[in-house]
Amino acid sequence: MPMPMRSKLTVFMIGVVAAICLWAGVAAAHVTVSPSSLPQGASDAILTFRVPNESATASVVGLRIQFPLAHPIVVLNPEAGSGWVVDVHSTVLPTPITTDDGTFTSTVSEIDWSGGSIPVGQFGEFNVLAQGLPKGTDLLTFKAVQLYSDGTTVNWIQVPTKAAPNPGHPAPVLVLTAPGRSGVGAVPTGGANPTTAATGTSAGQSSALDNGLAIAALILAALAVAVAVVAMWLGRPLAKPAAAPPVPD
Repeated sequence: MPMPMRSKLTVFMIGVVAAICLWAGVAAAHVTVSPSSLPQGASDAILTFRVPNESATASVVGLRIQFPLAHPIVVLNPEAGSGWVVDVHSTVLPTPITTDDGTFTSTVSEIDWSGGSIPVGQFGEFNVLAQGLPKGTDLLTFKAVQLYSDGTTVNWIQVPTKAAPNPGHPAPVLVLTAPGRSGVGAVPTGGANPTTAATGTSAGQSSALDNGLAIAALILAALAVAVAVVAMWLGRPLAKPAAAPPVPD
């Protein structure tokens, strides 16, 4: 039996709303680093890279994080016992870095995670202990490469610019505030709880982008519902006019 016109319209509009909501969730999700801000020169901080699975069919099976070398972090140690195989790549520094803990001639340039799995619809977190954040910059960019079980590779390496302030695949960024100012999520060292600071092209723009996408999705969903209501009203059968009363003899 053919589906009634009203039922067809209802199914179609439900599909439209579901697609819009799914698009909003996928568009807003990307690889990020937490905290979003830390003070320059911080001695101990946990950097958490959050990785969502954006595929509808494949698992995330690998992550590669490249660490900046123009303004290197002195020491980087990945978390142990995470269930992933960790491969750490080091490089020789062009200029040695001297700290209270000694002189360092090399640093970590990349950390690769493999051998694990993030199922569809879930996310994973990868922790790195950072010791000795640089002081000569206010922004660190970590280029990330996400690997899927079907062979797909997603590169989160784009850096916001004035021409493209909201790229489609932004790299995780960490804002560095003035020395002595607290940053969000630092390992407590006797200071107060950190606060977020964002200047220029920072993680704050990613948050603004996420909020904008969510608002746009809500607007589109509301329009879709309105169209569905109108379509259902137009598709309903016309009421038959009431029969005229009989004329008395």
